Amino acid sequence: MKNIKIYMMLLLFASITISACKKEKSAELTSNLEETVLDRKGWTVTASSQEGTNLAAAVLDGYTNTFWSSNATATFPHWLLIDMKSQTVITKIGLTTKQGDPKGFTKFRLEGSNDGTNFTSFGEFTFVPATFTEQSFTLSPARNVRYIRLTALDKAATQTGTVTFLSEFTVTGLQERKPLTDVALGKTGWTATASSEVNFPGEETNLAAHVVDVISAKSPTAETVPSFWQADYDVLHPYPHWIIVDMKKASLLSYVGLNAHTDAKQGFTKFSISGSTDGTTFTQLGDDRNFNPTTTNEQKFAVSPAAPIRYVKITLLEGSAYPCLANFEAYVKL
Repeated sequence: MKNIKIYMMLLLFASITISACKKEKSAELTSNLEETVLDRKGWTVTASSQEGTNLAAAVLDGYTNTFWSSNATATFPHWLLIDMKSQTVITKIGLTTKQGDPKGFTKFRLEGSNDGTNFTSFGEFTFVPATFTEQSFTLSPARNVRYIRLTALDKAATQTGTVTFLSEFTVTGLQERKPLTDVALGKTGWTATASSEVNFPGEETNLAAHVVDVISAKSPTAETVPSFWQADYDVLHPYPHWIIVDMKKASLLSYVGLNAHTDAKQGFTKFSISGSTDGTTFTQLGDDRNFNPTTTNEQKFAVSPAAPIRYVKITLLEGSAYPCLANFEAYVKL
């Protein structure tokens, strides 16, 4: 009986341990925050002093060729106060010095506040004024604040005066993860080729290239309808028909969008989608698809290539004797 009780206690302990592990993992997976360089639009900055046109605002303007300079007569310490306008969890600070000038400050203190009056120290850090790329400083732990104050404490050994300067001040922090949205890629420069096309100048000109026109483009030989590609008649060119779109750059697609010709009698009903990186070796992306030739609204088809692809091949499998396709779009998640 004693052994049974011990065994049951061990089982209970293991169950509690497993439950705790599962709970921690779940919380981690459902987090909706991501670490990112924060957008500084709307932020403001003040300084202990500034000189001429080298104003404190320069540290937030995104240009490394502008800089803030303290007043030539002011002495250390010098400070900058950043107002982010709202409380934010910050994890890193990025600093870029005045370009081409190895003087400046070498030691600084960071502090944070939520009211702009009462500050908490994040610590003191070493800065290298002879390094002209951004220098990053991690805050551990992360801090949830609205205001950040940088105080320059010591000047470079090569510097005789008391002036200091800074070109850029960036902040990395936690923000809500933006939902992914399917966005159509721009088609400028795209080309298309096909197994066949109708090309009788002055009579019918329905080229493969027309599927990558802008959606508002009209047919050059039938100006009342959108431009379209038409496979040549099936007597000489039987099914399957294919068209290959070269997007010129590889992208990880999420959807392919297709528009039918306005005349359903010139449609197709079944097709497949394939992708390629080199335009030669194609991999089919999913099963064969059904297409509705009676609607001119865009029809979207999900794809999940294993890696970014440059070429998309649409293979028409079943349909009318002279099938057409009016428009092709490719979507990515942003």
